[in-house]
Amino acid sequence: MPYPRTRPDPSVFEDMTVEYSSVSTPVTPVFTPLSSADTLAALVRKGDFRGAEMLRQEMISHRMPIARDSLYQRAALNAIRERRPRLKPRDRIQAFQAWMSLVPDRHEQVCTFYAIRQHIFRSMDHLNLDVVRCFGLVLAAKGYFTNAGVLQVVATLAQYTSPSVTENYLRSLNTQCRMLSGTPPAEALMEAPFSVAIKKHAMARRTDAALRLLKIAHGQRIPVSHDTLQAVLKHASSHQHALAEICTLYPAFSTDLPTPYHSTPRRDLGAISNEFGDLAVRLRALRKAIVSSTPPAPYVLLRFITDCCARGKFHAVALLRKCAFRQSSRSAAAWVLSEMLYHRERKEHLRVLAAFSKYFYLVGVPRKSILSLLRGSAGKSVRPHAKSFGFGVAYHVHLPPYPLKQRLWPSRSHTSLVWEALVAVSRAHERKRLYGLLLQLVEGAKRAGETAELACSEDFLPSPDVSEKSKEHPKPVLELSLSSFDSAHFSPFIKAHAARGRPDCAAQVVADMVARGIQPSFVQWSMVARAYAQDGDAATALKVLDQLEAAERQSDVDPLDSTRVIQGKTVEDGTEKKEVCHHTQRQPSDSLLGIFTNVLRGFVLAKDIEHARRVKLRLTEHLGYQVGKRPATDAAIDLLTALEMEKT
Repeated sequence: MPYPRTRPDPSVFEDMTVEYSSVSTPVTPVFTPLSSADTLAALVRKGDFRGAEMLRQEMISHRMPIARDSLYQRAALNAIRERRPRLKPRDRIQAFQAWMSLVPDRHEQVCTFYAIRQHIFRSMDHLNLDVVRCFGLVLAAKGYFTNAGVLQVVATLAQYTSPSVTENYLRSLNTQCRMLSGTPPAEALMEAPFSVAIKKHAMARRTDAALRLLKIAHGQRIPVSHDTLQAVLKHASSHQHALAEICTLYPAFSTDLPTPYHSTPRRDLGAISNEFGDLAVRLRALRKAIVSSTPPAPYVLLRFITDCCARGKFHAVALLRKCAFRQSSRSAAAWVLSEMLYHRERKEHLRVLAAFSKYFYLVGVPRKSILSLLRGSAGKSVRPHAKSFGFGVAYHVHLPPYPLKQRLWPSRSHTSLVWEALVAVSRAHERKRLYGLLLQLVEGAKRAGETAELACSEDFLPSPDVSEKSKEHPKPVLELSLSSFDSAHFSPFIKAHAARGRPDCAAQVVADMVARGIQPSFVQWSMVARAYAQDGDAATALKVLDQLEAAERQSDVDPLDSTRVIQGKTVEDGTEKKEVCHHTQRQPSDSLLGIFTNVLRGFVLAKDIEHARRVKLRLTEHLGYQVGKRPATDAAIDLLTALEMEKT
């Protein structure tokens, strides 16, 4: 249709009268459409991260510029925190890297990345090493080399991955630092990351890996402090070899130099360990011990917690707990261990698991089994108080969880209590599965140690000119050292077999320990000997007892030789038998007395009076035990006396 050619007639409109013009109408605002970058920022600010991700991908595909803003840390955090079952881990990490690339560099704006660090190192119940390494590489690309995030990444990789992963990350960090050279120089900036990695390797008994990093630092002129060298020497498996390597690299190093650590102040040990003293005096002594470089032993804290709870002094427990968490991670770990021991004594096994899972990484333990117990129907007993979540020290008394910057490093004392709690709440088929998982973890740690030792034995010193792009980064896999496990991890399984009358299965657990490089202590052999005594196999029980007594009296006898006794062989060293002396020249240790007590109790429970009398005779005459020294031994003797009276 063509447009009309006639002019419009204005007479159809109303005249502009005073009444008409006096009426005010609102002015319509002019709409200015947002640009794509502004829309992306608005979506992130609003919390619509899925829409923001779609828009970001479209802008990247159309090569549209995106202005850098620290706001995009929220989207990066959501990429690793969002729960989407169908989202693959690889896609999650790629999204995290993409959003972190939109954060300004350090020379443009200094960011702390506090929320991201809190989620990676504190909120996550497991170690996602891929995310940790990705976060570290992003920080290196942004120009961060000495902030808290970089040091946390270095410490985590050195603690839980192979030495090659840590070494490759330090190379990437060193390369980026040299590319962005300025003031201070790259060598000074790299001192802190290398020192942290070297100390972590040394504390994990990876002496070869620590010496390898020392060689790399020396070759690239990165300074290493004296306390770092002292840490390597202190934890070295071979002191002479480590000292020779350090003196070769650093001729000025001397072990006679004063240690940089603060000396431990003198404190009243009697006030700390006195179980019946004034609680106020003990509280002051424990606070002084906590703020020192050597925190008090967990069993000392356990006695204090027990006494305070018995008297209703819960405020004192809360004060000391707050002091321990504020001081250092070492004192905090000691306090949590004392809480776990307190719940263990009360047979509150789920609270032991809850205390561990709240503050520690779930490494060296079956993570899925722990979470299924705490989140399932059995964990309802520790969930009524969500803010305390298993930290009750008495009935209706709960302590709030203390906020930490990152989860604590679990020691083998912590993980052994977790395994004991799991065995206590599990049934027979579940215990069998848990034992298989423990053997897998120990075997993996043993293989990782052998692989790391082989890799570090190669004489390879990388040059600073080596390009990082030409090297492939190995995938970070969780690797624990063999020192993360000890004989206490196997004790619950030995105890379970012994309690159910299966001494051969208990002895097989000890054999599995020896085959995997873990030496059993007198505690495990005591359990095995009691199992044989309680099962009626008096000959084997007495043979184990003889061998352990010989190992106690002769320092050159290995108690592990008693494996030959279990197998039914005589104890010989090739030419002559090792006779057990009936008269000792020194007082027997408490461990040996505990072994005799256990065997005596086993014979009493089996109602074998004849062999029980023989053990009691050896205990009182040969070992010179006097009644009243050990309550457990006195109780076993009383049981024998009651059994004799019952028989007569």
